[in-house]
This record gives sequence, C-alpha cells and structure tokens, in this order.
Amino acid sequence: MYEVLRYERAAVLGGQPWRLLSAHAVHLGWVHCLMNVGGLVLCAAFAAGTLSWRAWATAIVVLALGVGMLLLVASPRATNYAGLSGVLYGLFIWVLLPRAWRGERVALIVLVAILARIGWQMFHPPAEVQRALIGGEVMVEAHLYGALCALALCLWQGAWAYLRRV
Repeated sequence: MYEVLRYERAAVLGGQPWRLLSAHAVHLGWVHCLMNVGGLVLCAAFAAGTLSWRAWATAIVVLALGVGMLLLVASPRATNYAGLSGVLYGLFIWVLLPRAWRGERVALIVLVAILARIGWQMFHPPAEVQRALIGGEVMVEAHLYGALCALALCLWQGAWAYLRRV
C-alpha cells in the first residue's frame, strides 16, 4: 500500500492525483507514524474540544491537498513524500493562531515556538539521528507548506465569518 499511496511526483504527473491526499496517511515506519499520531493527540489537546469533527476533517483535507499541491508546484526536486508532518504543522497553526490572536498567552508561546522550529529547519538540515529515527529524509518544505496553508485557511475562515456577520 505504501508504494501506491505515497506522494511520488512522477506518478502524480502521470495521472495519479490521489497521491496528493493519500501520502499523508502512510509513513516511513512505525516510529514515524507514532511520532505523527503523538503530535496529532497533542494538537487535539490544544484544541480542547473547541472544534467540531467536521472542522477537523475539512482542515485535514484542505491542508493535505495544499501541502501536496505545493510539493508538486514549488518543490520539483521533492520526488517522494510520506507522512502527516506537513499537515500536522498546519493543524497546529490552524488551532493556535486564532487563540493567539484572541490574546491567549500559552497559544502565542507555542505558536511562536512552532514557527521558530520551522524557521530553524529551513536553514539547518535535520540531524542524522532524526533521519535514522523516522527511517528516511525529513521533508522540511512540507512543514513550511503546512504552515502557509494553515495561515491561508485561517484567513479564509476569518473572512468568511466576517462576511456572514455583515
């Protein structure tokens, strides 16, 4: 299943667009999967029941497609990708940004830490121990793309809520 579902640039361009979404459901190994599930649980804890299952599902699909499309368009050297980390970074931004905007200090601190982590990753390659732990390369571009897609999603949701009130 991994071979059929992972993001593979040539396969997407060859007529297999489902890989833009399905790549986020497969992982390089059990450790990689458990790290992503742990991050998802932590993100859900930050949300603390404030978002509906429909909002979560919509955000996950939008972020997954956004990350996949940005990998395709903006990262032509990214030929393979698997994992939830790009979507996960986006989910953290999506959950924390509105709370930080409302003045919640903890949300702001965690949001700044996540953004700092993405910035660090962009200029400092992942350690060999990290690659060994997950069983492959860390695609830091996916983390950035997830954050950018989440920012766009937050702006769209804010604009939509404003237009509904007007």
